[in-house]
Order: sequence, then structure tokens, then C-alpha cells
Amino acid sequence: MFPVIIVAAGATMSYLEQNKPIRHFVVYDETGKYADYIDSEIARRYLLSSITAWNNYVSVTVDPTVFEDEIIPEPFAPGPVNERRIQEFTASGGFDAAQKSVAPYLKVGAAPFVMPRPVFRRLPLPSELQQGVSLAAMEELLRPYLLDEARVSVGGELPKKLFAAILIPAGFGPQKDAAPAQYWSRNLTDQALEVTISSALDTALRREAITDFGLSQEKLDQVLAIDAPVSAFRPDRVAEEAELGLQDRIETALPAVLTYMLLVIIFGVGNLLLTNTIEERSNKIVEILLSSVTANQLMMGKLFGIAAVGLTMPAMFLLGAVGMSLMAAGDENAMSIAVIALFSSNLIFIYLFYFLCAYFIFAMIFLAIGAVSNSLQDAQSYMGPVMLIVFAPLPLMVMVFQNPNGLAASILTWIPLYTPYAVMMRAGANPPMWEILGATALMLAFALLLMRFMGRIFRNAILQASPPKMRDVWRMAKATSD
Repeated sequence: MFPVIIVAAGATMSYLEQNKPIRHFVVYDETGKYADYIDSEIARRYLLSSITAWNNYVSVTVDPTVFEDEIIPEPFAPGPVNERRIQEFTASGGFDAAQKSVAPYLKVGAAPFVMPRPVFRRLPLPSELQQGVSLAAMEELLRPYLLDEARVSVGGELPKKLFAAILIPAGFGPQKDAAPAQYWSRNLTDQALEVTISSALDTALRREAITDFGLSQEKLDQVLAIDAPVSAFRPDRVAEEAELGLQDRIETALPAVLTYMLLVIIFGVGNLLLTNTIEERSNKIVEILLSSVTANQLMMGKLFGIAAVGLTMPAMFLLGAVGMSLMAAGDENAMSIAVIALFSSNLIFIYLFYFLCAYFIFAMIFLAIGAVSNSLQDAQSYMGPVMLIVFAPLPLMVMVFQNPNGLAASILTWIPLYTPYAVMMRAGANPPMWEILGATALMLAFALLLMRFMGRIFRNAILQASPPKMRDVWRMAKATSD
């Protein structure tokens, strides 16, 4: 169910984002100059999001061979979303022209493109607030609207709840001692509108400054549309194949994705093993089981059975990824590239090997904790320190990803508990083979030693009626007989 839950959560988040309420706001501008800039910035951002949605729509609904033959005009084919694209898209006729250009190439049954909902909308000031009052007076007049004690009427529409108010004083400007613009809102967590307003005012002040320098607005728009072309290359390839593309970026990120998937799955199945053992012990089911099998057989059955469950989860993820890549249009979609990269490299075999290593290390710890606990409350006293130790290197994993052959990566590789995660994170960076082989040998030796001691604890504690004390656990680990 875990992959299904993730897909459902993603779909739910997407649905909630699409149905997010429009943020209505008003602007009181004593200068009379900046409201239009705010409207322009909001329109620009809406156009950027619309072009992004158009890219996704065309990628899914149009036959990929159309892109290869360059039949669709460049502004309407999937491409980068930037200022230049906005200008070209608008100059070519906008979304009406875009839909006409792709209409002959849509797949059978493809739905028409639907523009995304706007996120922000500026409302006119209520009629009773439009008189020229001071900024302080306007703050008091707007307060009932911001506290939802009153609503703004807009034509024949239902009265709107006011999300925010922007007050721009007469002394606002680029000077150091200029009066700041004021952003009023009761919602302190959603800062998207505040960031948009700040960006709009920054742009307005810069335009004013550039105009003062003698550059026309038209020239300024041309300057803002410039994007520096930068390509990345790898020195370990021949010149014709050295430039990095989307596939290289995905292949670089894939080990990190697999590492975090490994961590999630290990602890998912580990907790399953822990709760299963505690249930059998507290309900005396384990006594019935041990009348038919030995403690060793029971322990190994649990280990291999839950390991099969653990392997089922990444198999579900993999099948889902393959299905999504087959449904997506073209060979250049990210999911197809990720699937191809996974099967064309040795990453999947590395993942399976280190999954099993990490699983047996942590599964034995969870088994031993379950064997000495009568309830989940008893297990918490052991799980706390274990979790602290296990999750301690997570902040360092970012450093390992950014510098896979650096000091932090090497140190984590040589710590047996963290070897599976560190090696997986470094898999795409060609780490020194002697280091990987040495650390893996140390990890296997540690795993065998841990299984020996944790197995003794499991065999000696599984039938005890009351949870043993810590000194008793240590004695069980050293005992050579059941």
C-alpha cells in the first residue's frame, strides 16, 4: 500500500493546489504609481505558470514524433519557461494560437487545454475607503476587512474575503530613508503574495532608476528577456558526448533517490518486524510457534519473510515507474529516462545487495528489541537511542551527495551501520574501489557479529514473561547457550 499511498498523496496535493482559494487583496497607493506594476507582476507569474501547464499538456497529449519533425512552431512546442518565451508566446498569438497549432496532432480523445486558476486577484478598494485619507486612517478602515468582519463587494459577484492589503506611502522610493511599503495580512504562513508584491515593487523601482539613466522601457524589456546560455560538460567523456543533458542530471540524482527509498523501506519493514514480534510475545503465540519450530528457525523465518515484504515495496515502485514511463509521451520524459538509467546501469544490483545488508543489520536489532519487550511502550526505551544513532548521519547525506568522494563520505562509508546508505549515495561518482570493497567487508563482518549477539538475545528472551533489565540483556548477548 505504501506506493499507492504516495501516489494518492501526490494526487491529493495536486488537487488541493489546483483548488486553492484565490487570494484577494487591495492596494492603497498614495503615490498612484505602483498598483499597475503589481498587476503586471501578477500577470507575468500567471503567464509563467500557464506556459508550464501548457508544456505538460502538450507533452502528454501530442504524438512525440511531431516534436522530432519540428512541425509545431517553437513558442508552442515544449521548451524553457522564461522571459523570452513569454514574449515569443504572446507575440505569436497566445494560447488561442497555441491550441490551433497543436489541434491536428492531438491524440484521439485528448481533452482541450484548460488554463490554470489564477492565484491572486486585486480587488478595487471598497467605495467607503476610496476617499483620500491618511495611511494611518486607512489602516483602521481596512482592519475589519482583514479580520473577516466585513467583505469586499465586487459588481454582481458574491462579497469576497480580503486576504491582504498593501499600503504604499507617499514617501516610498529607492532612497535609504524612504518610507517602506506595508503588507497587511492575518495569514502569516502563506507568503506567496508577499513575495510577489515585494518582487513587483523591486522591479518598479529598478525600472524607474533605469529610466532615469536614459534607457527606454522597450529596451529594458529586451534586456530583461536575455538569458545567459550555459552548458555543462564532463571532462571524462569525448568532446562529442561531453555535454550534460537531462539524462545525465537524472542519473546523477538517482543514487540519492534510491538511498532515501532504502532508508524508508528498511524502517518500514523493521517496524513491522518489531510490532509482529511484540504481538506474538505478549499474546503468548510465540509459545505455540516454538512448540513446532526452534527459536533459530522462527527467527530466520521472520527475517526472510519480512525481507520478501521489503523487496515487494521497491518492486511496486519500479512497476509503477515503468507504467508511468510507458504512458508518458516521448523518450525524453524524466520518468522514462530514470527507468532506462536504472536498468542500463548496475544501480539496481547495488541497491538489492545493500538493501539486504542494511535490512539484516537493522532487522536483527528490531528482532532483539521485540524479544525483550512486552509492549510498544517497553520498546520505546530501546528504540529512542537506536533511532538517534541511525538518523544521526542524515544531515551529512547532503554533503555526501554534493561531494561524494570527500571526507564526510569516506567517514560514513567506513561506519558499518551507515555503509549501505553512504555507498548507495556515492554509487554514481566512481568512488575508489578499494574503499568500497574494504568498507563492505567490514560491514559484512559487523553484520555477522551483530546477528550472532542479537540472535542470542532473541533466543534467550523470547519466552521470558517479564521484560529483562539492561544488565540482563547484556548477559543474554554473551551467553553461548539458550
